[in-house]
Amino acid sequence: MDFYVLDDEIAGIEANLLASIQSTRLLNLIQLAWHLRQRDSQRAITYLREAELLLHELPQNSPQINKHIARCLLIHAEIYWLDGALEFAKRDANKAFSAFDNLHDTRGMGDCYFLFSSIHRDLGEIVQRDQSLNSAIEMYRIAGDKVRYQLALARSCHNGAIRDPKTTHAEIQRHFGADKDFPIGVIAWLNSARAIIANKTGQLGESCTLHIQAHRASLESGQIRQAILAATNAGDSFASLGDLDAALEWDETALAIAKQHRWPSALAIALLQIGNALRLLERHEDAREKLIESLKVQENISSSRTYAHTLAYLGDLSLDLGEPLDALAYFAKAEEKISAHNEALFLSNCWRGQAIAHCRLNQLDEADEMVRQALCIAREHHSTEEQIKCLRVYAELAKKYPAIDSHSLSVTNNAPNLSLYYQLEALELCHSIKGISIPADLLDQIADSYAVIEDFQSAFHYTRLAAKAKESKRLTEARQRAIAMQVRYDNERHRADAEYHKKIAESEAIRSASLQEASNTLETLGLIGRELTANLNVDSVFQALYRHVNELLDATSFGISLLEPDASTLKFVFGIENGESIPSFETALDHPISSFARCARERQEIVLEREPGATGRFIIPGTMETLSLLYTPLMIGQRLLGVMSIQSTRAHVYGERERSILRTLAAYGAIALDNASAYKQLQATLEELRETQNLLEEVSITDPLTGLRNRRFLLQNIDGDVARALRAYEDKIYQLEDETNASINTGDDDIVFFMVDLDHFKSVNDTYGHACGDLVLTQMRDRLQSVFRESDYLVRWGGEEFLVVARTCNRKDAPFVAERIRQVVANTPFTLLDQLQISRTCSVGYAAYPFLPSQPHLMSWAQVVNFADQGLYMVKKSGRNACIGIAHTATNLPHPEDFYNIVMRHPQQAAESKLIQILNDPIEECHHTIHAS
Repeated sequence: MDFYVLDDEIAGIEANLLASIQSTRLLNLIQLAWHLRQRDSQRAITYLREAELLLHELPQNSPQINKHIARCLLIHAEIYWLDGALEFAKRDANKAFSAFDNLHDTRGMGDCYFLFSSIHRDLGEIVQRDQSLNSAIEMYRIAGDKVRYQLALARSCHNGAIRDPKTTHAEIQRHFGADKDFPIGVIAWLNSARAIIANKTGQLGESCTLHIQAHRASLESGQIRQAILAATNAGDSFASLGDLDAALEWDETALAIAKQHRWPSALAIALLQIGNALRLLERHEDAREKLIESLKVQENISSSRTYAHTLAYLGDLSLDLGEPLDALAYFAKAEEKISAHNEALFLSNCWRGQAIAHCRLNQLDEADEMVRQALCIAREHHSTEEQIKCLRVYAELAKKYPAIDSHSLSVTNNAPNLSLYYQLEALELCHSIKGISIPADLLDQIADSYAVIEDFQSAFHYTRLAAKAKESKRLTEARQRAIAMQVRYDNERHRADAEYHKKIAESEAIRSASLQEASNTLETLGLIGRELTANLNVDSVFQALYRHVNELLDATSFGISLLEPDASTLKFVFGIENGESIPSFETALDHPISSFARCARERQEIVLEREPGATGRFIIPGTMETLSLLYTPLMIGQRLLGVMSIQSTRAHVYGERERSILRTLAAYGAIALDNASAYKQLQATLEELRETQNLLEEVSITDPLTGLRNRRFLLQNIDGDVARALRAYEDKIYQLEDETNASINTGDDDIVFFMVDLDHFKSVNDTYGHACGDLVLTQMRDRLQSVFRESDYLVRWGGEEFLVVARTCNRKDAPFVAERIRQVVANTPFTLLDQLQISRTCSVGYAAYPFLPSQPHLMSWAQVVNFADQGLYMVKKSGRNACIGIAHTATNLPHPEDFYNIVMRHPQQAAESKLIQILNDPIEECHHTIHAS
C-alpha cells in the first residue's frame, strides 16, 4: 500500500469500491481510510468502521487479516495525532508496531516509526523524533521500498535544515540529484528542506517559491499537515522580504486549512504565524489575540517547539508594547520550553529578550547576566548576527548606566565610553559578514555617541554613512518587494491556463514600451496586471483593483460602473468609500452632469478639481465630499466596458504619474473583466451543450412511441449485470470446490430474459388503424410496468415484441412471472379510440442467465436471449397465449461447443436428449411476481 497517492488514484479506489464484492471490498475500504487519513479524517473513520466490521466476520489470526488489523490501528493512531490526542496516538501506534513486528513486516514497522517521529515532535521530544525517523529510514531500506525511503530521508533533511543548513544542503546533493524526478510526496518534503536552507542563506525569493511548491505538492499528495506548515513558512519568507500582505495571505491560507480540519498543532502554527505578521504590521492588539489563542490551542502539547516560539513572539510583542514585566515572563517560560529542543540560537534569543526586559526594568545585574550568556552561545555557534544583537544590548545597558564599571559588563574597554565600545564592536562584526547591509540605526547611534563626547568630525562621518545605509536599505527593500511580487506572480502563473497566458503576452507586448519608461512604481504594474488578468471571476477582479489602487494611489473613494447590455445605461457595480461599500445605482449614458456618463460618452480620461463646499454637481447621495476626482474608461480596443473612478478628500492629488498608473490599471482591469465575461459565457454555452448532449443520449436509447428502452440501451448497460452475475456464480463454484456432491444454489443472482409478443397484433392495425395499434402498444407498456420492478429493463424489441430483463432475481420464479404477464394481458381489455375495448393475448418465452450454473461462461447473454426467443417461437407454433421457458438440466454436456446450435435447430430433440428442459406447464393461480418498487 503506497504511503501517499494523488486525488485521481483515490477516485479510482472509490470507483472500485462501488463495484467490489466482499473479498475485494475490505482492501478497498482500508486503502481509502489510509489515503484519506489527512485529506478527510471523518470519511476515513467511516470507511475504517466498515472495514473493522468486515474483519470481525473473517477467520482470525491469518497473516493477511492481522496485517489489515495493524494498518487500521495505525490509521486510528495518525488521526489521534492530528487531533492532538497524543497519548491515544502512541497507544495505537505501539499496538500497530507490535502487530507488524510479529508479521516481520518491515514496511509497516517503518510507517509506525514515521508516525512516532511526528508524535515526538509535537511532544517536544526532539531526540526521540530524530531517532524514530532514522529507524523508519532503516526499515524502508530493509523492505526495499524506494519511495518510502526517499520520503523519510527527505523529511530528515527538512528537520536537519533548521539546525545545520550547510550540512543538510550537502546531504540533499548527495541523495537527491537535481536531474532526477521524485514522487510528489517526496518533493513536498524535499522542497520544504531546500526552502529552509534558502531562507537561512539569504535567498528569500527562492525560499518563498520553494515553500509554495512544497505547499502545493503536500496538498496534492494528501499531506495536509505538512501543507499547512509549508504555507506558514511561505508567509514567514514573504515577511522577511517585507511583503507583509503576502505573508498575511499565506498565513491565512494555512489557518483556513487548519480550521477546516480542526487539528490543534496545525491551528497553533497558523495562529502563531498570523500573530507574528500582525505584530510586524503593528496591529499589536490583533497580534496579541492570535498569539494567546495559539497558546490555548496548545494546552495539551505545551512541550512542543511551536509552544516555545509562541511564548517568544509574545515576549517580542510585549517589548514592542512597552510591557517589560510581561516580556520577561514570556521569555523565561520560552527558555524553559525550548531547552529540550537543542536549538541553542533560539535559547540565545530568549536570554537576549530577557536582558532587554531587565534593562528596561532598571535591573542591571540581571540584564548583564542574561546578555552575557546569550553572547557566549552566539560566539560558540559562530552566529555573527546574534553576536551583533547581543553587543547592541550591551550598548543599550552602557548608555543607560554610563557610570558603571566595565568589568560589570564582562569586557575591557579602551573606547571613550562603554556604549560606543560595544557599538563599534558590533559595527566591526557587521563588516565581517559578506554582503550584509550595515544597519543604519547602528550608524546613527554611533554618530550620536560621538556627538555626546563632542567628536563632531566622527559624528558627521558616521551620519553620512548612516544616510548611505538608509539609501541602500531603501534599494534593498525595493529589490525585495520586487522579488516578492515576482514570486506571487509566478504562483498565479502556475494556476493559469494557456489562453490566459496568451492574453497576458499580448497585453504586455502592447505596453512594453511605456512600462520600460515608467518609474519604479510603474514597473510593478506588469506584475499587478498578471495578477488581475489571471482572475476569471468578476468580483475577484473588483477586489484586486481596489486593493492595488489603495496601495499605489490616494483613493478615499473607488468605484466601477459597467455598461449595460442596452448600451444606454451605466450600472454602478462596485464601490468602496473609506472602507464602506457604496450601494449600486444606475445612470443614463446621456445624463447631463454625471461624470461617469461623460467619461463613457467621450471615452476619455477626466480629471476634476472641486472647491470645498461646492454644490450643483452630480454627487452620489450619502457619500463624502471629495475634492480630487479621476475617471478613466475601461476599453478593449474600441469597445467600451465601463468607467473606473478614484476620488480623494485632498485637493490636487492626481498628477500625470497618478493618471498613468490608473490608466494602466484600467487597461489590465478591462482585459480581466472581458476575460471573466467571456469565461462566464463559455461556461454557459458548455452547460447548454451538455444538456443537449444528455437529451440526445436519452433519445437515442428510448423508444419514441412507448417511452421504453431500446436495443441500444440494452447493449450499453447489460455488461455490468452480466459481470455481476458471473462473479456471484464464480464465488459459489469456488466455495463448493472442496464439497462432495454439492449443488449450486442459484439464489437471487440470476438474470431472466422474457420475450413477450402480442398475439394477432397485425389484425388490430388492419381492422382499427395504426393509431389504435399505437394505443395498444402503449397500454402494453403499462401492463409490463405493473408486473416488473423499476430496476428491471423493459425494452421494445421490435414491432409488437418486447424484451424484459429481470435483474438480480431467482430463475425458479420465472414460470410464475411469465404466467403473470400472460394473465395481465389476457384479463385486461385494451381501450381504443371512442372508448372501444378489445381483448388480446400474448405469448411469452423466457430463459435464465447464466444458462448452466455449473458452467456460467458457457453461453453468452445474447445466446440466452435467443433461447427465450426460441421459447416464444415454440408458443407461436403451438397456438399462442401461453408461456414456454428453456432451462438447463443437471446433465453434464457431452459436446458443449455444439450445444447452442443443437438447441436452436432442434429444441424438442434437445429436450428429449435431456440437454434442456422445456417449461410449459400451465399455472392456474399465479401469486408469485416481481413486484414494482
